[in-house]
Amino acid sequence: MRDFLQALSFLTIFPFGRDLASEDRVLASSMAFFPLVGLLIGLLSALGYYLLSFLFPRPLVLWLTIGLPALLTGGLHLDGFADTIDGLASGGTREKILDVMRDSRIGAFGVISLILLIGAKYLALDQISTSSIPHSLILMAAMGRNSMVLVCYRSPYARSGEGLGKPFTENLGAREIIFSLISVFGIALLFMGIKGIVVFAGIGLFSLGYRLFFIKKLCGVTGDILGAANEMAEFLCLIFLVILVCNN
Repeated sequence: MRDFLQALSFLTIFPFGRDLASEDRVLASSMAFFPLVGLLIGLLSALGYYLLSFLFPRPLVLWLTIGLPALLTGGLHLDGFADTIDGLASGGTREKILDVMRDSRIGAFGVISLILLIGAKYLALDQISTSSIPHSLILMAAMGRNSMVLVCYRSPYARSGEGLGKPFTENLGAREIIFSLISVFGIALLFMGIKGIVVFAGIGLFSLGYRLFFIKKLCGVTGDILGAANEMAEFLCLIFLVILVCNN
């Protein structure tokens, strides 16, 4: 329960668990529960979608629903995504990319990437049938959080100093990765059956490729890169679901 509350506190705006110990090993252990926190975020998003459906037309409901996870997480992962794109777009050396990513100011490429990402999520979700949207919201939230765990596992920390992602990269163990995989596999099977397992495999392959790219590019990962992994995995999950659900 302690690790789950730690994960909930870290990934969302909910204050539960913030008075717990925050040693590096405790933070890393909480990653085992990232998919379950994703499940909770997905359930709340699905509930929001259901309630909003009574008030507004479908386009506005989808737009507001896309914003719910950002609200629940305080924009944590979107910020990491924008910073990562800004860094990569700088086109400089490894050190310059990391410096740009650390800059608290968002650049033009970061702004553009957020607009494109949110718009792409909306358009993808709009292609999914109304009856499948709640399950899609749940699956994408769980898959995104598991992707962070996969990218983090046995990845060096790219910076020489301290950072938000350092406690996770240096202390994440096999127990956490196994529990995370089992959890997200169960969520995928429960809510989407065989289609969910296909998505599970696809996101897993993406996460491994994403991890290798940044290890080669920057000699490791950072907290921003982990946050970007979540956002990209969520979008890719929706794309898979558009292909699998809409073609049946």
